[in-house]
Amino acid sequence: MYREYLRKFKDVVPAVCHKNPDPSNEANTDGRNLSYNSKNGGQQTTRSGGSEALDKSTSQADVNNGGTSQNSQAATTNPDQTGEVITIPVTRGQITPEMVGRGNKIDSLTDFKVLISLSMSGKIQQETDINLARRAYDGDLSLEYPSSAKIVRIFTSSTFTDTKFERNTWMEKAYPRLKRYCLARGYEFQVVDMRWGVRDEATDDHRGTELCLRELELCQTLSTGPNFISLLSHKYGYTSLPREIDAEEFLKIFTSTEKDDQNLLNKWYKRDDNSLPPVFVLQTISKLLPDFMSRDQEKKKAAKSIWWNESEALQKTLTDVSKKVLGEKEAMKYILSITHLEVLKGVLESKDPSTECLWYKRTIKDIEHLEPSWQLSRYIECLGPVEKWQNSRQLLGKLKQKMSDILPTSNVQEYNVSWAEKGIDPTRADHADYLNHINDDFEQKMMKMIGSAINKRENAGTQEPLLQECLQHLEFCQRKSQAFGRSDDLQKIKAYLEGTSSLPFVVHATSGSGKTTVLAMAASKTKAWLSANVSVVVRFVGTTSESTDLFPFLQNLTQHIKKAKGEYAFRVEGDLKRLVSEFHASLQGVRPDRPLVIYIDALDQFSAGNAARELFWLPKILPDSVKLVVSTLEEAKYECFRKLKSFIEDESNFLHVKPFTKDDVQHIITNWLESDRRILTVEQRNMLSSAFNECPLALYLRLSYDTASSWASYHFGDEIRLEKTVRASINELFRRLEVMHGQVLTSRAFGYITAAKSGLSEAELEDILSCDDDVLNDVYMYWTPPIRRLPPLLLVRLKASLEDKHYLVKRGVDGVIVMFWYHRQFYEAAYERYCDPSVSLIIHTGIADFFSGIWAQGNKKSYTDLQGHLDASDRQVVEQPFCIADRYNTRKLNNLAYHRILSQDLNKAKEDCLCNFQFIIHRIKGTSVRQLMEDFELAGDVYPNDESINYIGHALRLSQSALIYDGDTLVSQMLGRLPSNEFTRDFLNQCEAAGVPYLRSSRCVLQQTGGQLQCALHGDDDEVWFLDMTKDGTTIVSSAASNIVKLWNVNKGKLIRSIDDLDKMVRNVHFINGDTSILVRTSNTLVCLTLLGDVIFRIPLVQHSLYVIGGHEKRTLCMYKDEWLQFYDLTNGTLKHRLTIQGVALTDPRGYRDFAHSFRLNLNYSTQELMALVDNTSKSFILLEIDSKTTPRVCRVFNDDGDEEELEIDAIAITNENSHVIVSSWLRNDLLFFSTRTLEKTRVIKGLKTDFSEKFQISYDGRYLFFPSKEQIVIYNLETQERKAILRHAHDIAVVRTVNMTKFVTVCGDNSIFIWNTAIEEIKGQKEGFIGTSVSHLLKIPNSYYVVTLTSHKNDFYIQVHDVKTGVKVRQAKLFNDHQNGTGLRPKISGMVSEKTILMPTNSRRFKNVSLETMKPTLVYKGRTSRYSPVAIISDGTEIATCTRGKSHVKIQCTTTGVTTCIIRTEANKNFKIDNILTGPRGGLILVFYYKCNDISVIDVKNRHLRYVINMASELQFLTDSLFSVEISPDDSYLLLTERKTPKGYKPKSKLDYIPVIYDVESRTAIDLFDRYQDVENFILRGKSKISVDEVAILNKNQIVTSHEDGVVRVWDSKTAIKSGQPRW
Repeated sequence: MYREYLRKFKDVVPAVCHKNPDPSNEANTDGRNLSYNSKNGGQQTTRSGGSEALDKSTSQADVNNGGTSQNSQAATTNPDQTGEVITIPVTRGQITPEMVGRGNKIDSLTDFKVLISLSMSGKIQQETDINLARRAYDGDLSLEYPSSAKIVRIFTSSTFTDTKFERNTWMEKAYPRLKRYCLARGYEFQVVDMRWGVRDEATDDHRGTELCLRELELCQTLSTGPNFISLLSHKYGYTSLPREIDAEEFLKIFTSTEKDDQNLLNKWYKRDDNSLPPVFVLQTISKLLPDFMSRDQEKKKAAKSIWWNESEALQKTLTDVSKKVLGEKEAMKYILSITHLEVLKGVLESKDPSTECLWYKRTIKDIEHLEPSWQLSRYIECLGPVEKWQNSRQLLGKLKQKMSDILPTSNVQEYNVSWAEKGIDPTRADHADYLNHINDDFEQKMMKMIGSAINKRENAGTQEPLLQECLQHLEFCQRKSQAFGRSDDLQKIKAYLEGTSSLPFVVHATSGSGKTTVLAMAASKTKAWLSANVSVVVRFVGTTSESTDLFPFLQNLTQHIKKAKGEYAFRVEGDLKRLVSEFHASLQGVRPDRPLVIYIDALDQFSAGNAARELFWLPKILPDSVKLVVSTLEEAKYECFRKLKSFIEDESNFLHVKPFTKDDVQHIITNWLESDRRILTVEQRNMLSSAFNECPLALYLRLSYDTASSWASYHFGDEIRLEKTVRASINELFRRLEVMHGQVLTSRAFGYITAAKSGLSEAELEDILSCDDDVLNDVYMYWTPPIRRLPPLLLVRLKASLEDKHYLVKRGVDGVIVMFWYHRQFYEAAYERYCDPSVSLIIHTGIADFFSGIWAQGNKKSYTDLQGHLDASDRQVVEQPFCIADRYNTRKLNNLAYHRILSQDLNKAKEDCLCNFQFIIHRIKGTSVRQLMEDFELAGDVYPNDESINYIGHALRLSQSALIYDGDTLVSQMLGRLPSNEFTRDFLNQCEAAGVPYLRSSRCVLQQTGGQLQCALHGDDDEVWFLDMTKDGTTIVSSAASNIVKLWNVNKGKLIRSIDDLDKMVRNVHFINGDTSILVRTSNTLVCLTLLGDVIFRIPLVQHSLYVIGGHEKRTLCMYKDEWLQFYDLTNGTLKHRLTIQGVALTDPRGYRDFAHSFRLNLNYSTQELMALVDNTSKSFILLEIDSKTTPRVCRVFNDDGDEEELEIDAIAITNENSHVIVSSWLRNDLLFFSTRTLEKTRVIKGLKTDFSEKFQISYDGRYLFFPSKEQIVIYNLETQERKAILRHAHDIAVVRTVNMTKFVTVCGDNSIFIWNTAIEEIKGQKEGFIGTSVSHLLKIPNSYYVVTLTSHKNDFYIQVHDVKTGVKVRQAKLFNDHQNGTGLRPKISGMVSEKTILMPTNSRRFKNVSLETMKPTLVYKGRTSRYSPVAIISDGTEIATCTRGKSHVKIQCTTTGVTTCIIRTEANKNFKIDNILTGPRGGLILVFYYKCNDISVIDVKNRHLRYVINMASELQFLTDSLFSVEISPDDSYLLLTERKTPKGYKPKSKLDYIPVIYDVESRTAIDLFDRYQDVENFILRGKSKISVDEVAILNKNQIVTSHEDGVVRVWDSKTAIKSGQPRW
């Protein structure tokens, strides 16, 4: 780019801008007004307050008159907010502020300087942050958006030989500290030092200057805060030969050159007519001097000598002749040094030099008067032709003056040092002090500037994660849309957008066909096609960390859509089902005048988690004014294309991206060449065209063109060879890069990028390579550096070779910008070439070491150099803590375990990750439990026999549900599940020493690892209802109250996919057709699905009918109701035949009574040949043959009278050999065998009365019958009649499945699925000190360490007293219980009457006091109460309040005599009965609640009367007759009631949220804690939180505490709220 400026170097055009100094700007604080006289005519350049007008032709009078000129045509901008006008003479470049605003390219150096003037004067109005965000959310692809990278990236500009010690000091001391400082703020710190580590390869191709300016521009673009640091001192620096010279200009110089010089020019410069305009190109050194790259040092030295001699001669010729034939100004391009160009770009092009640029200006006293010498020449030009070095000093002086004029004094640090024999000598005390001083100054100033810039950036709001995600996709789209061709494809997309289709539009192709480019081009043209008002939302799956997994993808996409619609958008949390629902809801309500178009590229790039590629989340029908364009690969393994085909039937909504036609190819090549200002010779163009004909893929065309566009016109024959395939082209590209940059460096750099889990940032890769001694030994073959690190220039050159062609792209991952391959084929080729088994362990070890931080914080890494010497050095690698400031270090958490495991270093994998408590808890809290389990799954594959990993992994699998709910339970879960042994002891010690609060039981209350429970899957966020398992035991299908069907891998305990686009009432699920498909029962339909979730057919389900599945491979379904039966073929869903039974009704009567839960019953059974169905009396069963249409037979099991009157068939099964039907009733649980031939009872196996017979199943081998019986599984051996109970659960088992009687899968009424292995011996001592199956009541005894509990085990209940300090059970008493016989009350504890007495109800409907010392009743209260009467202890424990027998009034009883002291009438409606009685801590106030009534009676205990009745609807605006929570204040002055209501001031009115209400007892005033509209706006409209409270409680009489979803606990002043009517917090 700089060559374009210099090539068109003309007279500087006047551009004058006035601006009053801004006292708030750091650049103005010095108050300087500097001027200098330019040598070019003596014009004066004035700068005030840090702003410079680059005016070298306008007089001071013109400046005072606003910068106009009589002889100049002027372009005037509109006045800004201060009323000032900018006048810009229209110049050759025709630049205007409007052009700048549109982002037009700069076409001349004049334009360049005008732009600088405008920018520095502050008159180019920058897009405000709000406007930028609005345009980004609106999908404006014409705007150049700021970088989303969180990077501080500085370019250090200096001459090489004279600043070595300063740069080394910064590298050793300042840079590591600045890295740590930036890391703590969540930013990367990168240094670009192009003067260090320059190899011969960097000189060979003459691209050094271009790379310097390119990297400097990148620093200016990416860096937050400072980006340019100059160490300019006395040395002007090296002037490089121009790599290209305009042909016309070259010929002018050539014709004016002596013969010998012409020969030299002819030798090194060749004309390239492929360039537009033609240029003469400087040849690579090694092409003419092959020994320049030789490993023979003598030959290399000779070649270098020739080059330097000839290059100096070339430089002198170009300089001297160009001055004569081109003039002084045009000749400057051949004179300016690289350092001079860097300063021009770094300072003059800076948007704000005061915040971006620093100059550390060292002055060596009297250096200009010292005797010339080689050592002095390293610090100042003094050798060679006097005219040359004098001219260099003059240019340096002018450059320094210009820098002084532009930079504020606070940005220029000056140092005066004396000359030493060696120049700067760190061994001298004064020079060592100077180096320490410049280092300290640099550190402090940089930290100040960085901190200020970060604060400004974060306060600006552009760091909002949603906006950053949006910007990354827009930037990617802008890059990919710079293409040509595909007009037919684009027209099809345009026609869809303009059409009426309400279906998504699908772009599909094979890999490398260019579908991503098509989508990007369409997105960039959408506003032009439709209107400027259309909102365009683009997502390129897999290009960012937030777009790879479905959950964060939908979170961001939903928020983005709401922002685009102008709605307030908060980040949706919760389960995936809710998120999908919110996504679909966000598409509603789009205005016709502001349509919405969504582009989602590469559906196949979604990770397999959450069944993202099943596309259940994708809307099938789009709302009005919404269009959706998606793309995917066609390969079946990605599933997406097949799924799209299943629900989009209109073929016109599919666009197959076909190979380019020949005309397309010629058009694209022509456009690409025009864009690059290139042409090709006829031979070259034919070569390119014919090569594409052999491999007609877009990616191949791109690769081949990139090769061909580098051909010069003098290349022909073997020099213009192209590969025949994409893979071969990529490999050839890699080969060339290996030659250009070195095989070791290239292979390792690409190997690290390829093997990395999600790519690597530039800083990460540089650190990793700096610890790779194979790379460093190769780099340092002929040179020993001051610091053992990779020279940044080497990586910059390698990266530029790929980024220029966009083969290596950048994407946001874990908050940093990482590099990764642009296309899957690049990844595959690189993996095959650079990650083979011989080096993969080295690569994974290098990445793992980096993320572990093992070589950070001054830790020295040992190495052996090429001479065999052993040493160690600090590699200055960035630290890797688990947390950085207030955020988790997700880069470490997501990468460390992965690479440690694959490095196959077991000890480090365990030490750093898998057996490291800190890693595990940070992994859970910083990422997710799922991702942690993936680490252990990978470890299980690599280290299947490691006991420590198996123990901890097993414990984590058992704890998944708890850890998903709260990661802080990790300590409790691990201590409760892991046995203490040699494999776990160290990890358990880490848990105890972690400093995390935890609960630890004195007895075993959790299932331990090593036992029979193998895994507890988090089956759903709602209750899991049903499951089935394949015959081979590898896969589970489950249904849940969330109406989601899920498939699970049993062996891995991992979700395969979710299917949730079925019905609102999903119930049963079954594997059918030999486990190749799934049958799902919904509210009114039976739906058959493939294992991928595609619908095969539907069978309408007749209301109140039942069904049974059987036949060969479960391919037959019998639906039945009353007298009819219908048989269906489950391979296609067709009706096979019908049967009618006379005199028998089949439908289960219990299904009619509670049909919503009838799916839980299975009062039928089927084998391959027979079906048995229980009739509606539950006394008989019907037996029928599946493949026969004969009349079924009826078998009577129980009679209607006698001792069988109460018996019903509760369970039924058929033996595998079809010889017997087995039935049972849960009242007796005997197994009754009936012959299928005679229907006679032939056998009885006596059952256990305490069992609960239901849901009989027969094992596959026919030997066992098993069923869930309450909280355990009962198994009968049908041969020996032996019974056993196994696998006791905490709750009743709802469903059990097994295939081999060893591996069981169970569901027990919660959201988990349990996988068991009974082949493993049950852990001994599990029930030692057993407390009970469940604890139903727990009360703390005041002023002690004791608690009293009511526990139960089976049918027994116990009162227990525990010392929580010692963990000892001090007392226990068994209670008599006849609740199971239906004659008594279930035991409960109603409260504490005193420290030694509890209150309990009796079976006679009275209350009793029970002593905790004797564990016996001490008092039975007089008079009966109602069954399960509510009770409250009042008057400081001296009385109780309960209800009368009819539940109409309240009676007060004395706790010492048991006598009723009074009855208080509640004046309630007789139709409403008392439901609950509540009192406060003081016990002076009673609240009475009624069943299905919204009244609350308030009773004054002291005065024994009803004070008043509160109506919740009229006084509190609660819309229900129940309450979320209610409390009475400690002084009985107010009530705190919480329930759903419409917040005041919130719209829409129908919105309900849980709102706490303070109710003053005296004044009867009700005050919402969110009574003000401002609170609603703060919580809802600004998206901070939902207005609903999660928890609410009274702290004391003056304070109330609430918690919300924003994670903030708020404390409210209740008294202020009551007095003022306004809450305060």
